[in-house]
Amino acid sequence: MSDPSVLGVSTLLVSALASLLLTPLAIWIAPRIGALDAPGHRKVHGRPIPRIGGIAVFGGFLTGLVFAASATETHLELRQVSVYWSILAVCATGMFFLGLVDDIRKLSFKVKFVFQILAAALIWTGGFRIVEVTHPFQEGTLVFPIWVSAAVTILWVVGITNAMNLIDGLDGLAAGVALIMTITVACIAFLQGQTGVVATSVALVGSLIGFLFFNFNPAKIFLGDSGSMFLGFTLAVISTRGAQKGPTAVAVLIPLLVMALPILDTSLAVSRRLLRLDRARQEEGHGLGYFIRNVDHLFLPDRGHLHHRLMDIGYGHRAAVIILYLIVLTLALAALALVIAKSRMVAAAVVSILAACLAGLVLLHVFLRVGKHSAKQNGEDGTDESDNDRLDARTPS
Repeated sequence: MSDPSVLGVSTLLVSALASLLLTPLAIWIAPRIGALDAPGHRKVHGRPIPRIGGIAVFGGFLTGLVFAASATETHLELRQVSVYWSILAVCATGMFFLGLVDDIRKLSFKVKFVFQILAAALIWTGGFRIVEVTHPFQEGTLVFPIWVSAAVTILWVVGITNAMNLIDGLDGLAAGVALIMTITVACIAFLQGQTGVVATSVALVGSLIGFLFFNFNPAKIFLGDSGSMFLGFTLAVISTRGAQKGPTAVAVLIPLLVMALPILDTSLAVSRRLLRLDRARQEEGHGLGYFIRNVDHLFLPDRGHLHHRLMDIGYGHRAAVIILYLIVLTLALAALALVIAKSRMVAAAVVSILAACLAGLVLLHVFLRVGKHSAKQNGEDGTDESDNDRLDARTPS
């Protein structure tokens, strides 16, 4: 198949069809292996839902890549497959299976972190590296020493992997956000001539489209950790790779803009849980050792994410998801504008406008939290704050 556009469309359709067929199979398997997500105080669903949607997403993605490789006969010429792409395949597969085990038999955050760090370190060793940083407000590039490059790359990959897991709180949210981000990464990679990233992204886009048919509200199946960890890990790696040939003035902004929503939500979650932990430390009169002994509290779920806040102010399930889709789409278009314009002035303007918008989101988040706390203190709201903000004592997320 010599025409790249025909190959791209064919790969997308094959991966979408495979995901569409695999999702009902995952729904059928889930109750038989105990992979159901039960309702709870921080959950928005009222009945057990299968949580191994990662099987369909990963299966569709793999089918699409195999089809593309067969159509171009690259499977007959293994020398064309770079070492770092082979390492990415191994590590992404590992993330899928790690998440699948967690969906069936809950793993501690320590175990997941160890494997995530090892996979990110292996990715860095294989050649996926963040080696320099620039910004739109001054000339020049800061080249990282090797150890800083390794630390920044590992932090980025592990951070995005977990950020994707954290936003997986409403039907279709994580999968839809991942779809928009993947399309953006594919477009940027195409403009930069990154063929490998384009092929990977197209297969992932098709897989997500097929899965969303069953995942959008009302969801028949959830991504689960098998899906969110695989998606987060893969997107973290290919987003940096796709921007590496970008204009130096804006290259660092591209992956940050594409991943801005999960990064923001994760930052707010960590800050919120740190403050709550510090408040508990002060109330009990403990010192720094209290933080160390209770660091696992930072990884326990709550009901304070941006999507929860949108629902708190009256938006319905679908409306909250669509609003967040629009935010991600706006950020994605801004990233594309930076790639096309190749201008420091445009980059500075985009950063300023988006910074103001994101500040508004943060203020809304804080305002709702303070308002809810004040209402509780004044006895105006019979809802216990713990219903919305307390840590679940069992399920890290």
